[in-house]
Amino acid sequence: MYRGSRLAASFLLVVTGLAAAAVALFTVPEAFGSGSGRWLIPAAIVFAAAHFAALAGVARARDWGRNLAVFVAEFGGGLAILGAVALLTGAEPFGAASAAGPGLVAWAAAVYGLLGIAAGRVPVLARLDPLERRRAVLGPSFAGVAA
Repeated sequence: MYRGSRLAASFLLVVTGLAAAAVALFTVPEAFGSGSGRWLIPAAIVFAAAHFAALAGVARARDWGRNLAVFVAEFGGGLAILGAVALLTGAEPFGAASAAGPGLVAWAAAVYGLLGIAAGRVPVLARLDPLERRRAVLGPSFAGVAA
């Protein structure tokens, strides 16, 4: 088990969740408020809420929280790749003269990549034997084994 994986995953879920919530509440309704892309507004809000649901599961050391955090990381990484492809093809997804587009895509790819690594290293407690589960939850000093 890697020490700090739950803490790192929790921190990255907070950071990406706040960014996703800001995009879902302020950017997406402005861009797609009237038109055929109106369905993206509730989808973005659900994606932002999934960050905080995964945070609750990871913080409480639940298997579903780890799985949801990995899914959020995969989906967010996919969106970052989609943004990079849109930038490379000249689609200008962030506006006509936006210089922040490549930086935003690079930030999202890096943070969701780190989230996927950190959440993937969170131990799945249901698959551990009782001694390993005790070590994972309480630490090695409480399990009767010297560190």
